[in-house]
Amino acid sequence: MRRPDLKALLENQKKQYRGPLIMGVINVTPDSFSGDALGNNPRAVFEKARRFLDEGADLLDIGAESTRPGFRPIHHPEERERLLPVLDKIALLPIVLSLDTRKPEILEESLPYGIQLINDVGGLSDPGFSRLMKEHSELLAVLMHSPEPAGTLHGKTLGKGSPKPVGEYFARRLDALRADGLDPGRFLLDPGLGFGKDTTGNVALLHSIPTWSQGHPVLLGPSRKRFLGDIAKEPVPDKRDPATLVIQIWGHTQNVAMFRTHNVSFALQGRRVFEALRSGEWA
Repeated sequence: MRRPDLKALLENQKKQYRGPLIMGVINVTPDSFSGDALGNNPRAVFEKARRFLDEGADLLDIGAESTRPGFRPIHHPEERERLLPVLDKIALLPIVLSLDTRKPEILEESLPYGIQLINDVGGLSDPGFSRLMKEHSELLAVLMHSPEPAGTLHGKTLGKGSPKPVGEYFARRLDALRADGLDPGRFLLDPGLGFGKDTTGNVALLHSIPTWSQGHPVLLGPSRKRFLGDIAKEPVPDKRDPATLVIQIWGHTQNVAMFRTHNVSFALQGRRVFEALRSGEWA
């Protein structure tokens, strides 16, 4: 089995942009907000991962701790117990693997399974992540904006003025990571849609991607989130896939590097059709 190389995928995307890479969400939790939690069932998780691969996902984002509003933090042993049996199966698939965790210890134990991307909703504030990135040059990471102090996640609300402080946060964090010996080119920026922002703030961030991204590759993760329900007037999370697809198409117009979604089939259809229309041809 030969797994694709994420760095090469991102380099090719820079040379010829054909839409965002599609990241399929794999929730190994009992309490995901999105209605797709698989719990502690490695076989069911593997079947979903294989379906996402067959549908055309570019990478899988695997997480064993829910960070939904009001979530209950779990300790290392519980997260490990949920995650490692699943990785043992999913690592057999020829697809890029991203790990959604707030714990460097969990990342370190998962590296033998071929993890290429760290997706930490805490903004990589734990120095353990920097240490592992310095020890493993192949690792890339998502730098996500969340309310400060780190770990509050949903504790503050940013409204109309949100793009400026988010841009300042990224500049400050990238400077700190550079000072710690890490190349800023190893990071994708995620505005943290839904994390401490109201609907107005989320829309403002999406409307102003170039102002806060400053040329860095961007990951968007709006899939099925509450602010889409506010706009679309749809209270049920797993009925928000059409609204999610609209955000993906917007991201396509902004050259967004990566799109995190619970519905890979929708996302791939949207990418193919939009790119055919933009180029005026299809193959």
